[in-house]
Amino acid sequence: MKKGVIEHEGEVCEISPKGMKVKVISKSACAACHAKGLCGSSDTKEKFIDIKRENFIAEDKDSFKIGDKVMVNMEESLGMRAVWIVYAVPTVILVTILLYLQSLNVQELVVGITAIGAIALYFFLLYIFRGKLGRRFRFTVYKIDNN
Repeated sequence: MKKGVIEHEGEVCEISPKGMKVKVISKSACAACHAKGLCGSSDTKEKFIDIKRENFIAEDKDSFKIGDKVMVNMEESLGMRAVWIVYAVPTVILVTILLYLQSLNVQELVVGITAIGAIALYFFLLYIFRGKLGRRFRFTVYKIDNN
């Protein structure tokens, strides 16, 4: 694994002229535990990553086939940016609104509804601008040698 890069092994599940869709199996730390059968908290999820054609790393960009094993990379700094966008900013918005409205002696029900509404608005705006945000988060993909 390269320093400063997040890597995940995946499998090509769809190819189009614009790019490909890669299926990555995400496992929690519990999934590798020897006692996962007894615990019941093991967690594995399938995630799909859309990768644009210009982000393919291969001598021949048309050499990818459905079922190929690939490595998907993203810069670690982009992962931290995603954490800020999804966790830190909404938390700051929530706490700021809660404290500000509480200081104005607004009813608790109104404070709660306003805070939840502000977070909903924030995520709605993220949804609207997902295309613009998506251009900042670039994944690269290359084939894994199956030797």
